[in-house]
Amino acid sequence: MATVDKNFREIAVRHGVELEAVRPLDHTERLEQLARVLEKRDVPFPIAPDIARDYYRRAAERLPFGVGTLTGQTVDLGPYEDFQHYDQYTLEEHLSWACLVADQQRTKHRYACREYLEGEQMFAIGEQVIPEYYLLNAQIYQQTGWQLATVSEIIPAELFFTCHSHRFFPVTTFMRELEQDYLQEPDIGHDIAGHVATFTIPAVAGVMKNHGDARDQIYSERDTLLARARDDQERARIQAWADELLLYAGRIYWFTVEFGLVMQDGEVRDFGAGILSSPGETVFSIDSPESNRILINPSDDGDLLRLAITDYLISEFQKTYFVMSSFSELASLTCERIVLAAKRAQKMMHYTWREIAPGDRVLQVGRVMVSPDDKYWRLLADCPLDECLTRAALRNLRLASQPNFDRNAGDSWLKNPMPQIPTTVIEEFQRREARGEFEQETLPMHWDFEACHRG
Repeated sequence: MATVDKNFREIAVRHGVELEAVRPLDHTERLEQLARVLEKRDVPFPIAPDIARDYYRRAAERLPFGVGTLTGQTVDLGPYEDFQHYDQYTLEEHLSWACLVADQQRTKHRYACREYLEGEQMFAIGEQVIPEYYLLNAQIYQQTGWQLATVSEIIPAELFFTCHSHRFFPVTTFMRELEQDYLQEPDIGHDIAGHVATFTIPAVAGVMKNHGDARDQIYSERDTLLARARDDQERARIQAWADELLLYAGRIYWFTVEFGLVMQDGEVRDFGAGILSSPGETVFSIDSPESNRILINPSDDGDLLRLAITDYLISEFQKTYFVMSSFSELASLTCERIVLAAKRAQKMMHYTWREIAPGDRVLQVGRVMVSPDDKYWRLLADCPLDECLTRAALRNLRLASQPNFDRNAGDSWLKNPMPQIPTTVIEEFQRREARGEFEQETLPMHWDFEACHRG
């Protein structure tokens, strides 16, 4: 035990954390804190007394926190539902939170936008122990109208955005290992220390809700088509069509809510939760010469489409960041515009996270930048490609090989035409594709939804 304590103390010192302060309140102290919060009336969304009493009772009985119960709404999480058993967190897990948050606070106060920092102050995110969800959920609801929904792991996009449509935000209950900066999957350090402050930025919270509504619209159209489907093959195509639309809508979410940047006082500042939950990427997103930074206006349909047709990976720091001039531009991102951009993206060739497109307003050309044609030449020359470049190259070449592909339709939605794939490249790809050289699955080709509607 002495060795463990010594290791913990050394880790705490490296991150500027007082190990003695990493002590969660006991159950009685937490209940006293919760009672004071539930009584508040000078908040945007006060909790009704009868609901507050039942909520307090559940916490007092040590029932594990699951789906929030502060409104008449709930959400079915199915097999992904999980529960926070707060008293089961270990000192190591609390210390992991304390060290991560201490690192985050140093980078956030240097690189985050004002609105994000003001939001964090409402919820004491910088404290030394993992937040208890009973207390945090009540505080979030009172300030924003949103609630937490505890899940066990990354959940499917359809369920993720279903939660958003009811103003529930899915949060995990596990904490990453000590001194782990970047994590591919969401944990408490991402979901809470990254996202919670963004709920207080009206434009960002609006985009989150509108993505939930976009999911509802997409799957409502899917259900209408499924009711008219003639066989299993057609039903599978309809499902693939809806899933693809949600994928492209999700890219808009990724480049705004998760990895968005905004201009403030003439400087680039972070607000995306995916960035700010990683101290390393927070610095990287603004200071690193590696990545591209592109100024974009989401209120412009062409710029919004640029997000929907840009592929990315989640396994490492981003290769392109999109920067907005102000949050007012993000406020224009309605459900209808999200769905329209996704439907247009289905019919178009796509860019990757390393590329600068014609007409981009470039703030910085990163060292990892490649031209839109590079992925095709590298693919045919059997040169190394990351998964994002490979996926986009195969999708675009297969789409361009279809006899009925109309590239002019996509170009008409953008400010500048997409670069033309050389005919020789397409012909060489078709020859090698016929020989079965390219087996990687790509995104499904556009299915003619309009024709099905007419049928």
